This record gives sequence, C-alpha cells and structure tokens, in this order.
Amino acid sequence: MNMNYFPTYLALGGAFCNRKEELKRILYDLNGNTPILLISPRRYGKTSLALKAFEQIKWPYAHVDLYKALSEEDIVKYILNGIGQLLGKIESTPKKLMLLAGEFFSSLHIKVVIEKAGIQLEFNQKNQKAPDVILKSLEKLHELALKKDKRVVLFLDEFQVLGEVINNNSIEAVIREAAQKSTHVSYVFSGSNRHLMEQMFYDRKRPFYKLCDQIKLDRIHEKEYEQYINIAAKETWGEILDPSTLAKIFELSESHSYYVNKLCSLLWQGSKIPKESDVVSIWHCFVLENKSSVERELSLISVNQRKLLIFLSNQDQIKELFSKKTTQQVDLTSSSVQRAAELLIEKDYVYIDGDKSYRVLDPLIKSVLRTSLVNE
Repeated sequence: MNMNYFPTYLALGGAFCNRKEELKRILYDLNGNTPILLISPRRYGKTSLALKAFEQIKWPYAHVDLYKALSEEDIVKYILNGIGQLLGKIESTPKKLMLLAGEFFSSLHIKVVIEKAGIQLEFNQKNQKAPDVILKSLEKLHELALKKDKRVVLFLDEFQVLGEVINNNSIEAVIREAAQKSTHVSYVFSGSNRHLMEQMFYDRKRPFYKLCDQIKLDRIHEKEYEQYINIAAKETWGEILDPSTLAKIFELSESHSYYVNKLCSLLWQGSKIPKESDVVSIWHCFVLENKSSVERELSLISVNQRKLLIFLSNQDQIKELFSKKTTQQVDLTSSSVQRAAELLIEKDYVYIDGDKSYRVLDPLIKSVLRTSLVNE
C-alpha cells in the first residue's frame, strides 16, 4: 500500500503541501519572539501549518487543544497539562523530569505523577483563582526556559473557546501579559471559529488587540497542488494525471484544502489512474453520502439564511448581492438579505473573495444544495 498522500486531518511530513511563504513568516516570527495568530476559515490546514513550522525550527513545543474545555477550570487544566508536555521535552530522563516537575508545580498545589505517557497532573484549585494560576505557570515556564537556555513554543489551538466559556477577559489578560514579557516562550494562537477569533484579537477593548502578527491562510494555488498531486500519481501508478482530470478535481473541490485531500484520498483507493469521469462519479457519491449530515447542520440556521445560501450555491459568484434583481430572486427584502449575509459570513458559510464577490465557502454544502434543488 502507498503512503497516505492526502490525509484529511493533519497533513504532516511528506503529505504537507506548499504554504512556503506562510512557513517562512512563522519561522521569522518565532525567531523574533513575536506572538502569532493563525486565522482562516475552517479546514484550511492551520494546525498542519503550525506543526510543520515547529518541526522545522526544532524547538520543544506543546499543542494545547482547547476544543473540549467546557469551563474555566478545564482551561486551566489544559494549559497546565500543555506546560507539563513541555517539561517532558525539556527534561526527558524520568527521575530528573519528576524532580523538575515536582519543583515546578509544588507552589501551585498540583501533584505530579509520572506515567508511560509522560507527566500527569492532579489538581486542587479550590483556593486559587484561575488567572493567577495561569499567569504564575507561564511566568515559571519562561524562567525555566531562560535558565535552561531553551526556546519553547506554546501553541494554543481552538482558542476561541475562552470567549465562549468565560464571561470576562481575565485569562486573556494574563496570557497577554505573559506573552509580552517572555523572551524564551513563543506563543501561537489559532481557532476554527474565525468570527470569534477576530473579535478576540481585533477588538481594541480586548487584551489581545495588536498583540500578534496575524497570518491569514488562503486556498493553496492550483499550480502547487498540481505538482504535488502528479508526484503522488507518478509514485502510485507510474504516470501523471490528465489535465482534464486535474481540472475537474479543482473545479469540484474549489481548491479547498480539506476537499482536495478528501477527493484525492478517495480517488487514490482505485487500482487504476483516475480519469475525469471517475472524479465526477466519486464526488457525486461523496455528496450523496454526506447529504443528510449537511441538511441536519443547515436545519439549525434560519429560513432566510437557508434561502440565501441556496441562492448563492447556484451562482459561481455574485457581487450585487443587495440589488433589486437579487432580492427578488431570493424573495427577501434588501435588509433581510443583508442580515442573512452577515450571519452566514460570521458562521463561515459564505465568504467575500478577492473580487468582492459573495461565494459559498464549503464546496460540499454547495454541491448538496445544488443537488437538492435539482431533485426538487
């Protein structure tokens, strides 16, 4: 069996495609100790990009995924466990690691247990305020890295969770304080809810305002994908894809990172090199298999938003979204169209491209809505 050229979760190692300029910029910021905000729509490969940069710079790093954090206490635990990961990379010898971790966490009233997977922490936070614990831990991490003369990275992923589960900015404020002061801990922030992340980092009233270098990810250019896909085809079948096959892959996936990988991963399961008709057939099956889940998701948005999303799904792009002609076609007032569009953009269903045209972000949703309309 061939290697997995087209992973649909993390694109690591040889499966990582392009992003050369973004990588260069991340490495520059890390070396300059500038906090980084990675921002893009969902499934554009932010996490893969960050991990690729850490792999290249070869500094110890902790990937703290806050997605499952449901409370302030959870956020403290996730961040402290991330610091525990870093301690395990700074000092890998079990005996020395136990001494280091015990000393590090003792003043925080946290018990340290060494297990096969590394450090496990047992928390007792009854008399400690979450912001104080986080600030003290991050300051101690900086002091340790400075003492050991090591540069380390703290990658805080799904960071919008802070704004969802905490009703004040106290933890944001202490993380900013630590990030501004530290010379040996580099901070990278990312999240899958672009609207909430922009609120946290673009609002002048919030602690993270103007803290980070903001790196926005766009879709990878077709030429870059073409080169990578043909290398994979050559190694798999001994020949490159026909240009019409490649064009159909890009047309249906709209060069969206996740869907290029998903479509190609399905095509690469075949024993023969795929043709254009295979791309169409496999994409059609994929759309049908996911139709119910897409429809369930869209049932949660308002009728007006669904109306507008269906309309946009049947246009390649449209600039005059609030014109009389468009509002008549959608059967909504201009103000209703405007409100629906704002909410769809906030939720990452719609985006405005470089030509100032409104487009559906997710090609699967677009295909499902086009198919549904045809079937009706």
